[in-house]
Amino acid sequence: MEEEVSGVELSVEAPPLPSSATWKETWDNVVFPAFFGAGVGAVWQVAVQPRLTYEVPNPVQAALLLMLLLSPFFHRWLTDHDPARWKEYLAGASVLSTFFLAVWMTGYGALICGGYVAIVVWIWVSTSWWRFHLPPFRSALWHTLGVNVGALGGSLLAFNLFG
Repeated sequence: MEEEVSGVELSVEAPPLPSSATWKETWDNVVFPAFFGAGVGAVWQVAVQPRLTYEVPNPVQAALLLMLLLSPFFHRWLTDHDPARWKEYLAGASVLSTFFLAVWMTGYGALICGGYVAIVVWIWVSTSWWRFHLPPFRSALWHTLGVNVGALGGSLLAFNLFG
């Protein structure tokens, strides 16, 4: 009753995994968001912050709010997804920005969560997520972390140089 089955054997080779991110991926996901945040944070620290009565929004909050405002452009320039998915990108940016906006309202304790922890998470994300083709929501999380870290660094640098 046992039948002998003969078949064709196929050899399939998996494509090699990339060993590092390309320069475009690095620019789009790490450098541009950080430089955007640093530029907005520095300009806000020098030009706007001294004129504010209540010191709100601070430079990091200003960079995050401007990123939310420009999120359709960020999605178009920094991701290779269909431009119609900008709302998904906005949702990702909104979730993390809302968290960071609240954290930076808490005062000096915000430096731990909004600063040091965010830097560690951003470095971890930047060294691991580049391997994947991320949906717009996750790309926005990555970019928002970069804007947050960049704005903190840019505002601190501007304060030390011009403050």
